[in-house]
Amino acid sequence: MNSFNFSKSDFFLISGPCAVEGQQQMEAVLNSENKPSLIRGGIYKMRTKKSSFQGLGNEAISIIKSLKKKYHFNYVTEVTDPRQIEDLLPIVDCFQVGARNMYNYELLKELSLYKKPVILKRGFSSTISEWLGATEYLSDLGENNIYLCERGIRTFENKLRNTLDLGAVIYLKKNHPFKVIVDPSHAMGDSKYVIDASLAALAAGADGLLVEVHPTPSSALSDPEQALDLNMQNELIKKLNRACPLFEKELRV
Repeated sequence: MNSFNFSKSDFFLISGPCAVEGQQQMEAVLNSENKPSLIRGGIYKMRTKKSSFQGLGNEAISIIKSLKKKYHFNYVTEVTDPRQIEDLLPIVDCFQVGARNMYNYELLKELSLYKKPVILKRGFSSTISEWLGATEYLSDLGENNIYLCERGIRTFENKLRNTLDLGAVIYLKKNHPFKVIVDPSHAMGDSKYVIDASLAALAAGADGLLVEVHPTPSSALSDPEQALDLNMQNELIKKLNRACPLFEKELRV
């Protein structure tokens, strides 16, 4: 049985840094006030610029292996290449396919061979139909193991990093069986908007959130401007705990 089993009444929060940068950083997140058990953290990073931080790779895998012996948590990380899957299998509870790889059908077909849930992010400029088309390559996993993640799309608007399409969340929840989550960090691109976008996602019918949290965002090696600090994460959790009952949901952290 996979550890990513959620009921219809669950609203789950997957939080953690954009990238694993070291054991101390990850322990700070795991030891934060609300003791999160659904943790994200990039091991291999697909970056627009080659000079940008690309992730720690094998070093990060060793860090997560070590932490899993000490803490109880479910771990989510992005897989960018089929050759990474075997190395990630021992530590990963749910694979993430990033926006750049939504159209990487060979990667999706390979992931469908394993019995791990997959979070499939929407491509930058993908239509809902194209996004749903990509799920067909994962169909062997079963609909309960496919999570669609709205992370904002590219439009003419330039005040925010992306345009958060909550209409897509509403449409998918009304017409398809998949669980749908929202990544407000990549959608908004600025931490001061992330909590409001998270509450809006809850109201739109989303099943959960994928949020970037870093102990010291200003020193983050990836996307420092959009990561919540630990105090902001606590604020988000408090607001979600108050809001979830309004939508017949219970927060799972």
